[in-house]
This record gives sequence, structure tokens and C-alpha cells, in this order.
Amino acid sequence: MRIFLFFILISLGSNIFAQEPISGKDWVEQSINQRINNDPQVKYTGYQYSSYQNLKITGDPEALTGPGYKKTELRKTLKQTGVFYSEKTSIFFNDPKEREREVITGINMSGFKQPVYPIYTIEFQSQDIYDKDYVILDQTYVNPLSEKGLKTYNYQIEKDTIINGRPSIKISVDHEQENAPNLLRGEFYFDKQTKAVARAHYTNFGALNISAVHELRLDEELEAWITTKQELFIKKEKTVKELELFGARLEVGQEKSKMIAAPSDDLYVIMRTYNSNHQKETTAPYDFDGARIEVLESASQKELTYWNQFRDTNSFSNDDLAQFMQLDSVITATRVTRKLETLDKFKVGYYPVGFFDFDLKYLVKYNDYEAFRLGVGGTTNEKFSEQWRLGGYVAYGTKDRAFKHKISAGYRLDEERNTWLSIYRQEDINEFAAEAFLTDARVYSLFEPRLINIPTFYLFTDYGVSVQQRPMANILGEVSLSRKRIQQTTAYQFQPDDRAFDNYVLTEAKLGVRWSPREDFMRTPRGFQSIKKGYPVLSGQITKGVSNVVGSDFDYLKLSGKVGYVLDSGNDHVTEILVEGHFASGQVPLTHLFHAYPNSPTKDEILQRFSVAGRRSFETMYFNEFFSDRIAIAQVRHKLPALDIASFLKPEVVLTSKFAIGDLDDPQEHLNVDFDTLEHGYFESGLEINKLIFGFGLSASYRYGAYNLPKFADNLALKFTFYLEL
Repeated sequence: MRIFLFFILISLGSNIFAQEPISGKDWVEQSINQRINNDPQVKYTGYQYSSYQNLKITGDPEALTGPGYKKTELRKTLKQTGVFYSEKTSIFFNDPKEREREVITGINMSGFKQPVYPIYTIEFQSQDIYDKDYVILDQTYVNPLSEKGLKTYNYQIEKDTIINGRPSIKISVDHEQENAPNLLRGEFYFDKQTKAVARAHYTNFGALNISAVHELRLDEELEAWITTKQELFIKKEKTVKELELFGARLEVGQEKSKMIAAPSDDLYVIMRTYNSNHQKETTAPYDFDGARIEVLESASQKELTYWNQFRDTNSFSNDDLAQFMQLDSVITATRVTRKLETLDKFKVGYYPVGFFDFDLKYLVKYNDYEAFRLGVGGTTNEKFSEQWRLGGYVAYGTKDRAFKHKISAGYRLDEERNTWLSIYRQEDINEFAAEAFLTDARVYSLFEPRLINIPTFYLFTDYGVSVQQRPMANILGEVSLSRKRIQQTTAYQFQPDDRAFDNYVLTEAKLGVRWSPREDFMRTPRGFQSIKKGYPVLSGQITKGVSNVVGSDFDYLKLSGKVGYVLDSGNDHVTEILVEGHFASGQVPLTHLFHAYPNSPTKDEILQRFSVAGRRSFETMYFNEFFSDRIAIAQVRHKLPALDIASFLKPEVVLTSKFAIGDLDDPQEHLNVDFDTLEHGYFESGLEINKLIFGFGLSASYRYGAYNLPKFADNLALKFTFYLEL
């Protein structure tokens, strides 16, 4: 019997010693699997907590710069004070179906009468350490505490330790990839009993040295690990790197001047966050209407006593607070607020002067019909009235020697939904068969490349009324009623029956909707602001033409839709996909049918056709070559990582592929114009090398398939590209 027990003990002992020790990767994997028990954001559907955050910017004042218009007077502020401070208080609400939402209850940005709201659209640091991606200053990194991280990083057990009085284990995280901007390093402490993360320290050493820390503790009531404190430090490096902050570029580079009153030349951004009042089951008493961040109107009206309850020695030193108080007079004297207002509007093509925002899109244009088009226009801003707005433009063509104009007036019906009722009158020219979506977002570029090449226009006089509303953050809708008188600049005539029309009247009702279900928004007292672009973006539009109403001639129906999607693989490979379709039935003149955005002048030689490429156009398709009453278009653009040739030369290579198919009933109704249809499918592929110098690049495109032309040169298009959106 003793011999039998002896062999049992020997067998058990050998099995125990034969077990392999748990590796660092095993620890991380177990922690991820136990997230449902340890992370209150996953464990409780109604989890909420309060937060106080302070932000401090310091460093070389000359680092706050950028090309051209991006320079701001914030640099002067830093020169005189050495620091820039901001504080905010928030309540975070967790809803697994709707994602985490934030209500900003307090804002303190000394020196500014109105907060610089764009700063709150920046995600400085991830809140939850278990998310698959970890974000620092809107830059996405592969989180070591994720399934993808397990396949990417190396994990090494360092030692046993004690965190918050509990036995813990320290594990370091590293990777072997060189030039991997989306990877991190760090040290993580795991509670031995619960397998939860007790402390996390993310680091990244490159052009920007980053240190991000999360302090956690076990909450006995919640039976989960809560984040009590977060810290973010960003240090300068000597290599040039730019960040965008406050709408300006922060260029981190060689020191150029000695900073005044700065505690350390090395520290660039310091942010500290303190979390409290954690609750597991609550209901958000706010109607977010699809917005991820809500800024209360009372947030910027907090008294000093409100902020004193959050400040302590860990937040601000006495010297810091003294500098903080100086910012009011400094920012007022250097007119920082005015510069930031100008910068914010300039990026979308406006220049504010008092109560009027001049629209830079009207200044100078060029096309084949007008030659140089010179104009001035714009709209009133909130300094004129928050309820009323007046706008318009006047333009003159040097070739046709004719003035064009528009005048409009709008009244805000509802501030919360940003509902505007507008009326307008317009006399101008427009391109043949160019269908536009009412809800397309405004994009401003220094010039419109495709406009230069367009040869065929018609004249119109338009009267209309419209209502635009944002019922939810990610939904924009517009309804319009209009009457247009159309006149031709060519010999084109439309003959649907026995009578041929060269001039005609159209009465239209339009309904347009744009939905961006994955785009994040912030709602402030000034309206909605986009935080982060999300895809897909879907647009739809219905147009109904009615005859015999205020003299209109034709009855028809048009349907349009498009879907845009951007796939970012995270390694500087970006794929853009656009699918668009249009359909028309009834009596529709060619001026209001559809084309596939052709952009090739009708000239014989390649160099004669050398011009500027458009953004979504077919570069090898000749103007007026194809028209359709039903058409489908698909375009794919794949952008490769920028080529690092020199510090001043980093061109972007883009591969493009485009396809269009369409058809047209009763082409004989359209007189004095020769064109083809697209029923066999049109194919085009190309290569772009963008941003070679001052935003300009080169592109080459080739057409193939059923509409391939006999001469090789006629299928080829060589052009400039221009990508310098503001």
C-alpha cells in the first residue's frame, strides 16, 4: 500500500513539474477573455462616469506653424505666456448599441469669449484600454490588448509586483517591425486573481515621443476595474512631424527660439484626466440625436468656484495658475480669436470680414464658354443675425461679356435641427447633363480642375424656395421647388413630339437626403460639427418635373443615388470606392439627362488634350461623347504609401479603375448634336503621381473594352493633377 501511494505521489509531482509556465502572451489573452467580467463598459449596459480633464500645450513657440494660411496667432500667445491651458468636465454614458457618448458640462479656455470647439473633436487618448484600436491624437494604433495585437506583438513577463495592494504581474510589450507607425510598445500590469489590467503604459518613440498611462483600481461595488486617472505626454523630436490642432499645424522640429516661462522645452502636450462617480445602471437624461458628443449651452458659463473644486496640486502649480490668468489679456491683445475664426472659415472657402463671409469660390474661374470668369459673393454670418442670412454673387465672363448673378435670403425655422427656409433668384450658365445632389457637402479647392475643359453650357434663369434640415446628426435633408427658364448656347433642340424646343421652362420639385451612419458628430450651441468621417456615405435624390405649372413644358421623373466608401487598411494603403446611378423617364431634354463626367477635350493630339484631371471624371472620355437617361458608374481609387524621396518630395501614387454603363431611349428626340450611348460598358484605368510640387502631379489614363478607339493615342490621356484642398 505504501509503495502504491509513493508511485501516485511521484506521478502527480511529475505532472505538476511537467506543466509549462504561463507565457506573457497567455496572460494577455486571458485578460482579453475576462474583459466581460472586468470592464464596466462591457459588463454594464448603463455604465456612466464623470471626468475632469486639463490640457496644457508648451514648447517652442515657433513650432506652432504651418504652410501659408495655417499660421495662427497662437504662436504669439505661447511666446508671451509659455503655455496654453484648457479645462473641461464631462459625463460619459455607455450604450453598447449606440457606443459611448459624452456630455461636456463645463469648458474653460481662458482668453476666448467663445470656446474653440474643434479641439473637442480631437480624440487625444482612448478611454477604454480594451478597444481593438488605441487612439492618440486621432492616430489609430494596433492595441496590444486586442486579438489583432496578439498576432502582432511580443509579450515578455518581467516580474511579480504589487498594484493597489493586490498581487500583480508586469508584462512588457514590443514588436520587431521597423518603420511601423501604427504599432506601440509598453508595459502592462495584470491583477493575478481577476486577470484584469491594473495599470497600462503605452509608449511610442519616433518623430513624436508619446507616453500614455491608464491607472485602474478594483471597484468593490461595481465588481469591475475602473480607470481613475489617465495621462498623456507628447515630447518633441528633432525630425519634422506635423499635428493638426485648433485647425492649425503643430510642426515639431528643431528648436528655433528660447521659450518664455516654459517648465521644460522637451514637453509639448500634457493632458491629465481624472475619472470619478462611476455608476453601473443609469439612463442618459440627454437627447443626443445621433451625436457622439453634446456640448451643453451652459458649459462655457461656469464660474471660478466651479473649477476650483477640480483643481489640485496634481493639476496646476501656482506658477501655472498665474500664467493661466494672464491669457485673457494676451489673447485679446493678439486677436487670437479673430485669427482662429478666419482660419476655420478659410478651410471651407470663406473669408470673414465683419458680418459678411466672402466666398472665395467666386473670385476667379476659367472655362471655354466664358474664358475668365471674375466675381464676388458670399453670405452674412451670425454677427449679422442668427436667424436671418442674406447671400449671393455677381460674376462676369470676359469672353461672353455677360453678367451672372444670384441673390438669396434665408430664415432659420429651428435652431436645434438647423432648419433653414430659403428663397433665391439666379441667372447663370450650367453644364449639359450635369446632375448635382442637393445634399453634397461643400468642398473648396483653389480651382475646379474639370471646369476648365467643359465646352457645352446652357443659360438659365431660376426662381426657387428650399427647406434644409438636419433631423439627426448623421442625416441631412433638403426639399426644393423651382422654376427654370432654359436657353441654349448651341444649336441643340429637343423634340419629344411634333414641336422642337430650343428654349423651354421646367418646374421641378426635389427631395434629397444624405445619410452617413458611421460618421461621428459633436453638437454645440453653434450646431453640429463632424468629429470623424465614417463610411459608407449614402445619398439619394428624387426630382419630379411637372408640366403646365407656371408655364412649364415637360413632365418627367428622375431618380439618383450614390454610395461612397473608404477602406483604410492602417498601413497607409487607402481604397476609395464610389458607386453612382441615375434614372430618368418622361420628357427630359438632354440638358437635364446624365453623363459619366467626361474630361477629355475633343482634340486630335495627346499634348493638345493635356489639361487638368478631375476628381471623379473619366479622363479619356470626350466631352459630349455619351449621354444617357439611365446610367451606372463605379470608380475605385487605391492610394499607396507616399514615396519618401526627400523631405520636400513625398509624392503619392494612386491606381485608378473606372467603369460606366448606360443607355438612352429615343435618341432621335435630341436634334443637332451627335453622341453615342454606353450600353456596352466603358472601361478606364490609370496611374496618378500626386503632390510632386505645390499640390500638382501627373496622371496617365487609358480606355479599353467596347469603346476602345482604333488609334492608340486616342485612348490615352496625360494630365496634371491638383490636390490641395483647404
